[in-house]
Amino acid sequence: MGQITGGRLAAEALEKRGVSHIFTLSGGHITPIYQYLVNTSITMFDTRHEQSALFMAEAWGKLTRRPGVAMVTAGPGFTNSLTGVASASFSNTPLVMIAGCVGLNAREKLDLQDMRQAATIEPMVKKAFVCLKTERIPEYVDMAFRTAVSGRPGPVYLELPVDVLNASVESDSVRHYNTSVMNTPVDIEGAARLVDMLEKAQKPMVIAGSGAWYADAGTEIKALAERAGLPVFTSLSGRGVLPDTHDFCFESSLVIRPGAAL
Repeated sequence: MGQITGGRLAAEALEKRGVSHIFTLSGGHITPIYQYLVNTSITMFDTRHEQSALFMAEAWGKLTRRPGVAMVTAGPGFTNSLTGVASASFSNTPLVMIAGCVGLNAREKLDLQDMRQAATIEPMVKKAFVCLKTERIPEYVDMAFRTAVSGRPGPVYLELPVDVLNASVESDSVRHYNTSVMNTPVDIEGAARLVDMLEKAQKPMVIAGSGAWYADAGTEIKALAERAGLPVFTSLSGRGVLPDTHDFCFESSLVIRPGAAL
């Protein structure tokens, strides 16, 4: 079937995952991916600073409920991205950050922009993946996206060394992945207990957060509020689950918190 490069594998894997936009700042360590992204349907936004790329990807994740994708180069390109990654972590936003790095044989040899990127970012992300074999790039792309949206959403880091991207492998040796994320089944017993608690409660209320937003649970929360007559409050990241104009969406023009820290 012929040879295929790691850069092409990465570009095609991103397109197969349904990625439509990538926010990035170009650099030498990720050029092998750029060369093939131009042949895909993916739109690239090349920013002036990596931090902007990460915040744009975070906003994309918040608004679409799908992982925003940012791509940066090694060393300073990577470090410039950390504030955006931390923000996505704090807000439980699905995001995949792809970073280039020095080649495997150049590590710990004072090569240009060499640093321990995965170890640096690991405390900020759900998972830090490092792909060491060209033929496994599609597998790692799939794992990164699946991890970003499984359970509590959040940012995921995927590191692709430049020599892994530049290398060519036989296309027959590559397995392609597009794993679906299974929805968590309803806990029937838990739901029954909730109904029982609602029937017994005198003044129940609902506080909806980011989990309700990313689960796209607005219709269900609206139905629950209307049927049970429940006032609904939202956290900042859950706002919009129930329209602000809805009769059961409670809000205030002033909140007084004596002795309560913000």
